[in-house]
Amino acid sequence: EERASKEHVSHFLQSFWRQLQRRAAWQVILYSMISHITFGVVNAAKVPANYVWLHLHTAQNQVMVLLEKLLFFIGLNIVRKYALHVSWRKLILFGSVVVTFFNVLYFLIVFDIFRHAWFYIFTDVSAQFMYTLNFLASVFCMVEVAEPGYEAITYSLITTASNTVSPLSSVISYQFLAFFPALNTQEGIATDTDEVRWDFAMLHMLTIVINLTSLLALPLLPRQKKETRELVARGEHSVFWGKFALYSAMIFLAYSTMVTFATVVLHDVYGCFKILGGAGCSAEESSFPAYVMVGCVLAYCYGVNFYLSYWPIVKKKKKFSWSMFL
Repeated sequence: EERASKEHVSHFLQSFWRQLQRRAAWQVILYSMISHITFGVVNAAKVPANYVWLHLHTAQNQVMVLLEKLLFFIGLNIVRKYALHVSWRKLILFGSVVVTFFNVLYFLIVFDIFRHAWFYIFTDVSAQFMYTLNFLASVFCMVEVAEPGYEAITYSLITTASNTVSPLSSVISYQFLAFFPALNTQEGIATDTDEVRWDFAMLHMLTIVINLTSLLALPLLPRQKKETRELVARGEHSVFWGKFALYSAMIFLAYSTMVTFATVVLHDVYGCFKILGGAGCSAEESSFPAYVMVGCVLAYCYGVNFYLSYWPIVKKKKKFSWSMFL
């Protein structure tokens, strides 16, 4: 193998910046962030409810974590063997339907129709399969988007952009509890009144709906390798959207780093602030900053996706078709 000549860092970064301006790159980055934010929203009251209603103990919780990892491994092998050439959109759509089905089963626990710790573990572990499909679709797409010589940095950027939005999903999840005060404490959930059950059911339904809206971003994801290569071959560029995707990832990374530092290293001082995903440091603490951030994040997700996926349909440059999601 011939020795490759050393490339100057500034030249490499300039070349990579030109790669980021391609529609194939910034579109996949934006899809990763938007889909992970909306699908990452969870019912924050579920954890205390599991301990109160199901008496879930630490050993069972650890078994659940191990089973999730096992199912993730099994899911990887199933997709590798049987679904490599299946549309990535269909994989995510199928996985979302599966997760929604198992989330709906939790209503049996909410209304005390069937409460058993192992029933919950089974449904929660099964939902892990969706995360496997979403992860694989993103990875497969990265391979096709990356130009030769830029595979590592492209993979790192898209992976970082996907992972840094997790704290945003957590903040959104916890701020929804403000609309259901009875669910803020284990004591409130333990009363198990009809009002508590219906509040929990409405919160659970809200998170399911938001999770399903992640499917609205599917038109941003190429269907398979061939479509990704065609997108790359068209050579569409945009300096604005390249900067928008890069700055978005940097802002989310900065916020994620701040939240991690504040809630881990300085947990006793700052971990309780609502804007960092906490329950509030005092009764007088305003929820307004957290609400503003939640509103901005949701507006970002739905606004960007609408402009890129559906505005051309409104302008009659494209035609709507259900095949956009398949």
